[in-house]
Amino acid sequence: MKRLNYILLLLLGVCLFSSCGDGLDPLEGLDDTLTIASFESYSVNMGGEANGSEYDKVIQVKVNGPGIMDLTEDVTMTVAAADNSTAVEGQHYRIENKSITLTRSNNYQGLIDIVLITEGNTPPMDGTPEFDDYVAPVLYLNAVSVVGGDNTVATGKTAKITLNFTPPNPYAGEYDVEMRYFHPNEGAYPDNLYGGVRNYVKELTAITGRKCETGFAVWGDSDLCWITINADNTISFIVDDTWPSAVKLGIPEDPSKVSYFDPETGKIYLYYHYSGAGGNRIFWEVFTPKN
Repeated sequence: MKRLNYILLLLLGVCLFSSCGDGLDPLEGLDDTLTIASFESYSVNMGGEANGSEYDKVIQVKVNGPGIMDLTEDVTMTVAAADNSTAVEGQHYRIENKSITLTRSNNYQGLIDIVLITEGNTPPMDGTPEFDDYVAPVLYLNAVSVVGGDNTVATGKTAKITLNFTPPNPYAGEYDVEMRYFHPNEGAYPDNLYGGVRNYVKELTAITGRKCETGFAVWGDSDLCWITINADNTISFIVDDTWPSAVKLGIPEDPSKVSYFDPETGKIYLYYHYSGAGGNRIFWEVFTPKN
């Protein structure tokens, strides 16, 4: 009879957690003695630069449910890749602890350790025909068994873990930045230099093989922007949506100022503006690699 009860509880957990995408509370209406071993998140992105290194990542698991306050036993949860995974174990990833024991003393929470393997997994570079067709490998992870806790069952919902390998980005790194900021309150361009020539050190952090993140203009501590070096050494430039004005490349007052990357020197020349009261706010930035 105990085995039958377990099977019925398991089926109940599968049915409820397979349908929790409808916006309803997945624990609402459950037997008040039931607990469910599940994943903290069911959609996870794990990334790393494909430079031959291995990266340690985790996915959090837990036991939850109406009966959690009365649960005292240790619960051992075992996970396994689903058959529809496109990520291949041993090629794209390793799971270091497929079974984990969750204890009351640790609030029935724990971490499954997943190692990203980047050797041989370099995706195509941005701007190539292959890049448009590339799809990142996905690990679909199931909780396949639960031991301990008479009324504890495994979630029936699958966690989707996308392995976002990034090609090595030759533009990432630390730069000395010389900036000129022109403001209409200081007069007419180009004689309205605001605050003199400014010097910063900025870090370009790789997002893809060509795209980097850094601080925006003189507000680098609070606002972000993204610089992409295209295959023809032209530049694409995006500022975070939190910035209130539309920032555009180029300078209307001087069309000769075109943003570009110089492959001979490694320098990035960035010219952009945004409109405000009284006229355009104009920026020149020259990024010189520190190494």
